[in-house]
Amino acid sequence: MTSYPFADRAAEDERLVAQGRLFDPLTRRLLRRAGIAPGMRVLDLGSGAGNVTRLAAELVGPDGAVVGVERDPAAVELARRRTDAPNIEYRVGDVRTLDTIGGGFDAVVCRLLLMYLPDPAAALRRAASHVRPGGVVCAHEADLAYAPAAPATPLWDRAHGWFLDALEKAGFERRMGPALFPAFRAAGLPGPRLLVETFAGGGPDAPAWGWANVIGATAPLMERTGVATAAELDPATLADRLLADVLAHDGCVFGPPMTGAWTTVPSP
Repeated sequence: MTSYPFADRAAEDERLVAQGRLFDPLTRRLLRRAGIAPGMRVLDLGSGAGNVTRLAAELVGPDGAVVGVERDPAAVELARRRTDAPNIEYRVGDVRTLDTIGGGFDAVVCRLLLMYLPDPAAALRRAASHVRPGGVVCAHEADLAYAPAAPATPLWDRAHGWFLDALEKAGFERRMGPALFPAFRAAGLPGPRLLVETFAGGGPDAPAWGWANVIGATAPLMERTGVATAAELDPATLADRLLADVLAHDGCVFGPPMTGAWTTVPSP
């Protein structure tokens, strides 16, 4: 994995848990559509704070099991503290190799992971090798370049533009969602079915904080890549300023369109 942009592990755990309030309903619908069902054994790649692992565990129920794989031991420890479900296990491992993970899973899932990998197709191919024939491979990725607010304003354009520039300079794929179909095909998998959803809102409940959550957390990356300074971005006040801007223009906020892709593993 290229350098993950969110270095403060405790802060990142809190950020991911908060992010889950917006993304988890979309991912839950995707997993159900993809066929995650009671009794299944599921592998969650890049489990982080454990949001998707817990969603999958709810769907597979007490007769199923979910293994979350995360390369950061601190993230694994934090996820374990948040989970007391007996059908969840977190392991430290590299999602690019999965060399410490056995096979025979009924499904493998991931969210907002492939965008950080230098070769998403290779990661999907490796993951699929751990799934039984007829099992499911499911990924959920964003189009982060989508306009985050309407009408566009200088503040939103500047903050969002810095965010995109920093991701590009760091080598991350800003539009992994639209790239999922060819990535699955390049992995040697059947063309996946697709589902695109987002969240949106206007007025005082507009989810400006969701964008501030991720844009503000990339301030160190912006500084490392020479895009902007933390002082220029001012993460501590970003959510309030973005929301105030939306209210001043009677506007609305859009989350990044999330593309879900899923397919079944063919027989050898």
